[in-house]
Amino acid sequence: MLNFLGIGSQKCGTTWLFDKLKMHPRLYFPVGKEGNHWNHRFYLDDLHRNLYHAAMNGPVVDLSQYLCGEMTPEYAIMPLEQIAVLKQHHPDVQLFLMVRNPIDRAWSAIKMTYKYYKMDMAALTPERTIKGITTGKTAELGRYDQILQNWLTYFKPEQLHILFFDDLATGYRDILHHCCETIGVSADFFDQIPDRLLADPSMQGDRMSLSPDVYAACVEFYQPAIEFLANYTGRDLAVWTGFS
Repeated sequence: MLNFLGIGSQKCGTTWLFDKLKMHPRLYFPVGKEGNHWNHRFYLDDLHRNLYHAAMNGPVVDLSQYLCGEMTPEYAIMPLEQIAVLKQHHPDVQLFLMVRNPIDRAWSAIKMTYKYYKMDMAALTPERTIKGITTGKTAELGRYDQILQNWLTYFKPEQLHILFFDDLATGYRDILHHCCETIGVSADFFDQIPDRLLADPSMQGDRMSLSPDVYAACVEFYQPAIEFLANYTGRDLAVWTGFS
């Protein structure tokens, strides 16, 4: 039984959230992180669907004592028809969407890609950087306006919980408490965990910063997404535009 689902977005702290929630004795992730079932593997063949169903229904591990979840950052940009399939199978699932300044998020994703493939960052001209931040899948993962509208087409607002990457630095306990309350387990477990273990980032990114000129050139592209998220959450996100 799928009780909760982390749908994204990439480079917004989903690995941190996964690593912390899996510490909880009542929470379990039968397929680990980034199962990609509902956006990719569900559509491959019966074998993949049966394997996922078996993992989520406990023939190997007795899941009766757990609330089960999955965490796949690219679920955020699933097309409507795939969101509809998930809704059909798990209409009551609780959804967590982690968000971050979309320009910083995209830049972090680009740096991760260059590091993973051992590519030369010096080859990233300002023009190529701007294009990388504002096009393709990298851009889609920061279009929170489109993401929210798509998911809210099929799920109720009270099922979709937005968590801010900005809050991880000092509000990590509040995030975990909120998640536990939403899922339906006690957060007392995390009260026993030292701050140094909860605050520790799961994936420390490269600290190379984006130039102010490139940042400013990307603001216009993401302005609608930032304004939509600010209006939807009631949170002041002017600092994301760099003009606050």
